[in-house]
Amino acid sequence: MTKIIDLSIKEKTYKSKNSQLSILNNFNLAVAAGEKTAIVGESGVGKSSLLNIIGLIDRNYVGAYTLFGSKTNSLHTSELAQWRNQKIGFVLQESALINSLTIEDNIKLPLLYAGSGKKEFKAEDFESVVDAIGIKPILKKKPLECSGGEKARAVFARGVIMKPQIILADEPTASLDVENKERIVTLLFKMNKEFSTTIITVTHDLEIANRHDRVIHLERNK
Repeated sequence: MTKIIDLSIKEKTYKSKNSQLSILNNFNLAVAAGEKTAIVGESGVGKSSLLNIIGLIDRNYVGAYTLFGSKTNSLHTSELAQWRNQKIGFVLQESALINSLTIEDNIKLPLLYAGSGKKEFKAEDFESVVDAIGIKPILKKKPLECSGGEKARAVFARGVIMKPQIILADEPTASLDVENKERIVTLLFKMNKEFSTTIITVTHDLEIANRHDRVIHLERNK
C-alpha cells in the first residue's frame, strides 16, 4: 500500500516559565493509505500533540514530515490551510462549535472555507452522515442547547463531511454512551472501507483501539 504519512520527530518540547517538557523524542511513524491506526498511552505522553503535528496544526518540532508524498516544510501557508480543510478531517477535543450557528451550519462550515476548490458536495452525503450518527433532531439547535454527547457527535460530523483522505480523531467516543459510541466507530470504519480513508485515533478505550489495524503505544520519555 502507498505510504501516506512518513513522520520523523527528533524532539518536541514545551517551554514554560520555570521548566521545559520534552516529548516524542526520536519518534517515527509511517502510515499506509487506508490504514486504521490507534494511538494509546497515559496522559502527558504527547498523543494529542502528535495528532496536531500530523494534522499540520503544530509545526514547532525538530524533525521531518512527508505527507501525501510532499515535504511539509516546503508548503506555503495557503497550501497548508487547503490541506487541513479538504484532505484532513479533524475530530479534536478542542474543536469548539460556534455558538452563534446552528448545528447544521457548524457541520457544513468546512464547505464554506473550501470555496471554489471544494469537492462536489451532495445533499445526500450530509443526510447520510446525520442519519448514521443520529443527530437529525438537533440540526436546528445551537450548541448551547445541546448536551455534551450531542456536541461531540456534531464535531465528528463536521470532521468527516468533506470525505477527507485522513481522519484524525482525538478521543471521539469519550463522552458518548455505548449506543452512540458504536455509531461513531461504525461510521468511521465504513468510511475507511468505502473510501480507503486513513484513520488515526487517539483513545483510552482499549476495546476501540484493538479494532484498528494497528495500535501504537506512546510512553513517557525516560
